Amino acid sequence: MANPKLIETSKFLSYVLRHQPEAIGLKLDEQGWASVDELIQRAAISGQYLDEALVEEVVRTSDKKRFTLS
Repeated sequence: MANPKLIETSKFLSYVLRHQPEAIGLKLDEQGWASVDELIQRAAISGQYLDEALVEEVVRTSDKKRFTLS
């Protein structure tokens, strides 16, 4: 994952999904899952532009396997 955009996105996702979802107003369910559509929408409001393809690429290429899609 040497692509700077992927690294930046991975760090952002780690921050909001693992540590501070409330930083962008994201609500996780009881099991800790979030809607990809809501994630993209909330990220855009906070100035971080994501799309489904970018999120999927980060999940697929993450060497630490911190994320998963269901």
